[in-house]
Formats: sequence, C-alpha cells, structure tokens
Amino acid sequence: MSRQDWFEWNGVRSTSYGLYVSEQPEITMPLERTSQITIPGRPGTLTKLEGEDVYGDILMTARCVMKDASRIPEIMRWLKGAGKVTFANRPGGYYHARLSNQIPFEKVMRGRENRNAAIVFRCKPFWYAANESDKYYTTPGSTLYNAGSVYAEPIITLNGSGPIDLMIGNSIVTIDDLNGQSITLDCENQEAYFAGRDMNSYVNGEFPRLEVGYNTIAWTGNVGSVTIRPNTRYL
Repeated sequence: MSRQDWFEWNGVRSTSYGLYVSEQPEITMPLERTSQITIPGRPGTLTKLEGEDVYGDILMTARCVMKDASRIPEIMRWLKGAGKVTFANRPGGYYHARLSNQIPFEKVMRGRENRNAAIVFRCKPFWYAANESDKYYTTPGSTLYNAGSVYAEPIITLNGSGPIDLMIGNSIVTIDDLNGQSITLDCENQEAYFAGRDMNSYVNGEFPRLEVGYNTIAWTGNVGSVTIRPNTRYL
C-alpha cells in the first residue's frame, strides 16, 4: 500500500482497523451559496450571494479495501457521528465532517475475504490547519497575519478586569467588568465562557474575525494578556 492509503477520523487512522484507502477523495472547491433572480425585461439572471465567503458542504468519498471482514463490527462502531477527518492527500489539516451514508462492505470477488467500501463524509466547506500555535499578546498594537484563503474565526482568551474594548482587525467587541477573571470567546460557535460558565451576557458587539492578511490586535482597559488560536482555514 502507498503512503496515501489512509484517512483519520477523530484522531484514529483507518489503517489501525485494517482499512486501507484505494482512492482518495478529490480536493474540491466548495460551491458558493447563491440564488438566481430573473428580472422582467432583462436578459439572463442576476446572481445574489447569500453573504461573503458563504459556501455549501462538500461530499468527500474515500474508497477503501480491507482483508479481515471480522473487523467490520468495530469499524462500524468507529465510523459514526460527527468529528474531524484528515485525508492522506491533504495532510497537515482537517475538515469538520459528519458520516453521511450507509457503508456497505462488498466482497471484491466471490470466495475471497477482501471487501470494498465507499465512505462518504459530508464536510463543511473549509479545510483547517492543524497544530497551530497560540499567539500571545500583552501589549496592544501588535499584528496577527492570517495566511488562509478566507477569514478565520479564532478562539480568544482574555485576562483582565473592568470594562474592556477589544479590537481585532475591523471588529470591536466590548466586554463588561471581568473582576480580574478570564473570558474565552469561541468566535466560530458564537459562545463566551469561563471554566464552563456561560458568559455571553458579558459580551456586546460582534464576535471578532481575522481577515485574510494582517490584523491589528488592540484594546482599551485593564488587560493582562490576550491569547488567540487563529483557526486558519482554506478553501
């Protein structure tokens, strides 16, 4: 088998189950979500975008082969639900995905134990860089470079007290009196929390995002530190 004979589902490699990829999914550009509007008296149609960088899901199929059919029950327990999938032909990152099909394990040849299976992942449109380092700031006015091909929705942890205005790129968010504690802003999921406690009521304004290119990181108020996990992503 080649070095591209695997995928990983929630951190577990398919080859650990004796499941080898014979055909990797093609790297696919997601389709923008649009609507077509017909205007009376005007030729053609007008394309209306749902928003900036709004794309549909991608169906990605890994075609696999296995020799030991006795492992099918444990594979079926593993391949379910939602999680992160990494494909060998695009290492170093992952898609957020959900298993979207029944998985028939078909015999390759009568009388042989070898089985084929097509495993379909319904992936969100962006590919995320893995193992990113957190960026740490103690002085306002620094910059963070987003090397991705679309805007990123970071995870931000802020330590401070009193009212704080946090400015990241073109975004400004106001955080009410923290009383010397931390708050984490999960910008992708639009959630704010501290040690499992819901702190959405402390946040006013839009959750920040990192535009492609350089983003200024600044604030007003009593801030000890700001830590940012960029969540860089690509089409």
